Amino acid sequence: MRKIILSPISFFVFINLFSQPKKQTLESKINKVTVFLEGSQVERTAKTPLIAGKQDLVFSNISPDIDKQSIQLKAEGNLTVLSVIHQLNFLKEQVKQDEIKVLEEKKEKIVSDINKDKSLLLVYKQEETMLIKNQAIGGNNGIKTTDLKDAADFQRIRLTEIYQKQQEIEKGIKKSEIELGKINLQLITLNQKINLSTSEIIVTVQAKENTNASFNLTYLVKKSGWYPTYDIRVKDISNPITLQYKANVFQSSGEDWKDVKMFLSTGNPNEKGDKPLIDPWHLRYQSYLQPVQIIGDLKQQKG
Repeated sequence: MRKIILSPISFFVFINLFSQPKKQTLESKINKVTVFLEGSQVERTAKTPLIAGKQDLVFSNISPDIDKQSIQLKAEGNLTVLSVIHQLNFLKEQVKQDEIKVLEEKKEKIVSDINKDKSLLLVYKQEETMLIKNQAIGGNNGIKTTDLKDAADFQRIRLTEIYQKQQEIEKGIKKSEIELGKINLQLITLNQKINLSTSEIIVTVQAKENTNASFNLTYLVKKSGWYPTYDIRVKDISNPITLQYKANVFQSSGEDWKDVKMFLSTGNPNEKGDKPLIDPWHLRYQSYLQPVQIIGDLKQQKG
């Protein structure tokens, strides 16, 4: 019978590997967004089967501009939520940096191609100028008709080729410059993003048994909101005015809100939901009745 002897260090590593909770990335979906005048509340849902034991569930691709204090999680299933932690994911930032690097390399190649095409275009223009300036042939002795015809044919054919080449090169330069403009705009957009990282919300759960779990995650994000605009239309002075109330929604939180239910609110998510205290108003009043003349009646009663 073999005996396995573990050193203290290897035994610690062995125990540590089995004591760490398993990690699983959830595919969550944004299904509802409530947009306030400043900020928005995002609601995500996710479903996953869980095995019995302790494990970490990761909600990825979360906006880095969230309010950590606003994170709320509801879980359904035979499990217990042990902790909810928010952290930035700087690996996503590296992906964006790699994208910038690829675009800069592509930009450098396009600029090089444009310079080559411009140099070649200059060569063809110089050849065109040379052919046009050297039209006088034969000197004072004249030239044979056949030689003149051959010279004219050569000049016509060569100039036609030169003009076609110039058009092709100019067309290629224009196409490259359009592509270069798009790359420059994309680089400006990426370089303006100071914080290129995303964030994650790690939920540690303890499942008592194998179960199907569902989660509802809500949080507030910054860099979003909406503002109203009004559209007033009138046909003529005899018809009523039509007033349209429009909402302009904006967001640069880093999340994709495509095909989600959106609600607009004029409330302030940073205000407490407590019942407001209203100070009472005390009304004071005075009597303005006129005095009654009863002196004569008093004298008759005394007599």
